[in-house]
Amino acid sequence: MSPLQVVYDDFSTCCHDFIDGVEHLKDRSIPQAVESFQLAYESVSRTDTYHNKYESYCGLAKVMSGDRSGLEMCRHAAQNEITDGDVFYNLARAEWFYKNRKNVVIVLKKGLKLDNRHPGLRDMRTALGVRERCALPFLPRTHSLNRTLGILLRIK
Repeated sequence: MSPLQVVYDDFSTCCHDFIDGVEHLKDRSIPQAVESFQLAYESVSRTDTYHNKYESYCGLAKVMSGDRSGLEMCRHAAQNEITDGDVFYNLARAEWFYKNRKNVVIVLKKGLKLDNRHPGLRDMRTALGVRERCALPFLPRTHSLNRTLGILLRIK
């Protein structure tokens, strides 16, 4: 799954800097995307409807540029979000960038609770796959009996 794919489609109510940032992200011009998203994020107050969206896109662009502070921006935006699935999708992509699979799964669950029709969240969950139950749930997944039984039970 490409972490640069943009899911948000309706730009009519977003600021110009945000739209520029999305275009730069699509073109993989990450430094320009960071700059545009930063301007968009700084142009709105904390009470603005798009504050968390702008913060999450700014954070994702920073992550793509190698700036680890972007991950914290994405996490902060998701903490405060109650309606926008894109914010959780951006956090999931940022966590995936840093190979935090467990966090990705948690974020996807939260995001899908909020917006179960979000195409990016659904696609990412499908791409990740779902682990099957342990053969012996009272033992750790890494226990040799669980591993051996799991292999034997799933041979087709």
